[in-house]
Amino acid sequence: MFDKIKFNFFIFFLLIVSSVLGVNHATAAQADYEERRARGVAVLQSLTGRDDATELAARLEAENGALGSFALDFVLGDIWSRPGLSKRDRNLIVLTMLATLHQTKQLSYYVPGGLNHGLTATEIREIMTHIAAYAGFPRALDAMAETNRILAKLGHGPENGKLAGAEKFSNAQRRERGAEVMAKLSGNPATDPDKVIAAMACKLGPLGAYGIDFAFGEVWARSQLSRRDRSLLVVSVLTVLGRTEELHIHVPAAIRHGVTKAELEELMLTAFAYAGAPLAVEGMHVVQALD
Repeated sequence: MFDKIKFNFFIFFLLIVSSVLGVNHATAAQADYEERRARGVAVLQSLTGRDDATELAARLEAENGALGSFALDFVLGDIWSRPGLSKRDRNLIVLTMLATLHQTKQLSYYVPGGLNHGLTATEIREIMTHIAAYAGFPRALDAMAETNRILAKLGHGPENGKLAGAEKFSNAQRRERGAEVMAKLSGNPATDPDKVIAAMACKLGPLGAYGIDFAFGEVWARSQLSRRDRSLLVVSVLTVLGRTEELHIHVPAAIRHGVTKAELEELMLTAFAYAGAPLAVEGMHVVQALD
């Protein structure tokens, strides 16, 4: 009889403990969820500039179900809320990825978000300009058209209805500017850019000259974005296009332009949310290979 009583007491004790642990786990899960959701709504609020984004968040979830939940809780609540990258820089990266992937409809969230997070209208337009050299003019022009429409609606249309054209440079000036950019990118200053062109011609033909004169001499050398911003932009383009071989050139270049390894890791985490895990994993391998 004594043993049976002890056994029954032991079973009762286990039930009590299991119940308490179950309540604690449920409470922890609820707390974690509520914390992620609160962070996500806060980011949505800063993106849209609303005083309260609760209703918008509820509509996003109601219209998209679990996908909407994940967009709020993971993309905004987890990724966007990480401290390793400023919201300005993350917004620049996301604008770049969306334009590169030709997801212009999503720009309606992130162009206003860029302004709210510290990018200027000039910088946002410059993102689209730089993309032309790395993702092609069709994508860049489509993204610029949608960007201009959104900016105009927000009161940032061009003065007198016209944007300023590019500066005009002689071929010698383009070459000189391009050589300077390439020297910083590569970490190997060249005293004679023509010799560099000749060496590249063996591998790339006329593409080498145009790369230096246009991509470097005109686009990269523009003052509307810093070299650090341009490196973040180019690494973002190459990541979402899966151009891993080129990443081996531009990831170290980003470090030389002042981007940290931790910031590049954050860029890849952002790519996970906006371009998918496989591309982000490939990019992260390149970043982790840095010395």
